[in-house]
Amino acid sequence: MKIEDRRGEPLPETTVTVDDAELVDLLEGLADVVEGKREHLHFAQPGGPQLVVRRETESDPDPLARQTDWWMGPVVLFGGLFLVVGAVTVVRWAVGLLS
Repeated sequence: MKIEDRRGEPLPETTVTVDDAELVDLLEGLADVVEGKREHLHFAQPGGPQLVVRRETESDPDPLARQTDWWMGPVVLFGGLFLVVGAVTVVRWAVGLLS
């Protein structure tokens, strides 16, 4: 089980206090998640704390691998490099035609 805050940082310990009715709702909601009737379970108190439960298969197991940041930066860098080299080549060619 992984317990984390909104930013995805792990929390070492969390206490959830519920009354009997809330416990029944929580268990029924968890059963719906396990049975696939819901993607996730979201308990929220108006203006207060929230509890979100989702199955690991539904969540992203490796969010870093799915991000494009790690490969998009080099692609943009090389694209810019080829653009500059191409522009210099075109300018040299144009100057050669005028001479």
